[in-house]
Amino acid sequence: MHWILLFLGLAACQASDRTDPYQGYVRIADKDDVPTLDPARGYDTASWQFEDLIFETLLDYSEEGALVGELAEGWREESQGARYVFRLRGDAMFAHGRRVTAEDVRFAITRVLAPETGSPGRDFFLSIRGAEACNVAGCAVAGLQIIDELTLVIEIERPDFLFLHKLALPFASAVPPEVISSIGEDFALQPVGSGPFTLAERVEGQRLVFLPNPHYHGPIQRQLPGLVRFVGVSEDLAWMRYRAGLLDIAAVPPAEIPVIARDRELSSLLRVAETLRTQYVGLNCARWPFSDVRVRQAMNYAVDRHKLLAVLRNRASSARGIVPPTMPDYPHRPEPYPFDPKRAIDLLRAAGLGHGFSATLWLRNDDTAIRVAQSLQQDWAKVGIQVRLKPLAWGPFLDAVRHNPQIDLFLLGWEADFPDPSNFLDVLFHSRQIGINNHTAYSNPFVDRLLDEAASTADPVRRRELYHQAERQILEDAPWVVLYHPRTMVMVSKRLRGLRLHPWRPPRLAALWLDDGQPD
Repeated sequence: MHWILLFLGLAACQASDRTDPYQGYVRIADKDDVPTLDPARGYDTASWQFEDLIFETLLDYSEEGALVGELAEGWREESQGARYVFRLRGDAMFAHGRRVTAEDVRFAITRVLAPETGSPGRDFFLSIRGAEACNVAGCAVAGLQIIDELTLVIEIERPDFLFLHKLALPFASAVPPEVISSIGEDFALQPVGSGPFTLAERVEGQRLVFLPNPHYHGPIQRQLPGLVRFVGVSEDLAWMRYRAGLLDIAAVPPAEIPVIARDRELSSLLRVAETLRTQYVGLNCARWPFSDVRVRQAMNYAVDRHKLLAVLRNRASSARGIVPPTMPDYPHRPEPYPFDPKRAIDLLRAAGLGHGFSATLWLRNDDTAIRVAQSLQQDWAKVGIQVRLKPLAWGPFLDAVRHNPQIDLFLLGWEADFPDPSNFLDVLFHSRQIGINNHTAYSNPFVDRLLDEAASTADPVRRRELYHQAERQILEDAPWVVLYHPRTMVMVSKRLRGLRLHPWRPPRLAALWLDDGQPD
């Protein structure tokens, strides 16, 4: 095995000596392709990272997490949060040369609302007056009003204290109706936005190339001549390419963490951040035997999370619940399911499964996910649960989780869209989200009532307590095996400048630049 790695390493070094057509671009890589570049349909970190290059939303986040204008040069709140007036920048231009108007934002929101679009973001905008009646892209929604070419008014009909945050999600990206009308479903492959970059080339299974939007005049000080994202590159191969100078950003394989810690130069190139993220195994509550809460609890008690953290080499902290401990102003909680195999066996016996059972765990086919799944597989086998692993590429895996009711278990993570517990608890566990974002088919009327009350409560202390109470009940019902809160760790090249790890968004790529000096 060692000679094979040596050969590959030498080959990578030799390749770096040849002319690299993407030498002047930021170069990144991943094993899987980007699932979609249609902002109405993407709801994963890979899609969002590249949609962020192509599209603009009314609002955005600063590096510190504050809401700032992107398409909107200004906005105001009226009628105690029931009405918002947005004034768009006059210089915002789509990549095909047309100015962005308020109508383009209105159309984009109606497209997300239209059931035929199948957008996982639809629920975020249902508080807009008349939104629930929207059944086709471009429909008339009473709460979306065009005052003039650059002024959009949005009225909401029930309290929504997070509404401005929702307008910073990629779902609300401005899109040109005439392009979507012309190419339809191909918009995901030929996206047109007003962001700093455009998709210049997509070779399936090989690469995506992004070049500057020549009509962009937005707030990002763009300096890159281009960006390439290679496809089909495993974590270990990406690390080898990074060390050979062929990549500018790379994830850190767990085995390399001690090496980096001992190397002063490598350590200076490491970027680490605690993020609003939780990794878990989802249990299909509508499918036997996971319809029995005792089985779901047993699967939680059977997991040795401290062993799991050792597998991850300090890239995570043990789960403290569904909501990460980095959530602002959220209560501290003890570990909900301490490692207790005996209790797991007792619960299985009480459920009539003392002889154990078999199931299939679906997961993304990448190195870290497979290592985690193998650790879980070993733990569950010790209490009589035989789990077969089914790794898939990222896009097909996500599609299966969302649409295949025959899945037993799936290994997945959730990163907050905005810093509020509702984005974990309401989005993933309310019964109205079954078939949308609630992939475990979990339903508890008591939890629904708590979440509905929290959503309409203005008092932040009471609201936080309602969410905490809902989380405690969800953990008791155990639709998830909560695992850990990942720590983002990436390496940058010596020439890369400007990379900042955002607390709840994928790293922003549009504002990066390259230099021959030392990293910032």
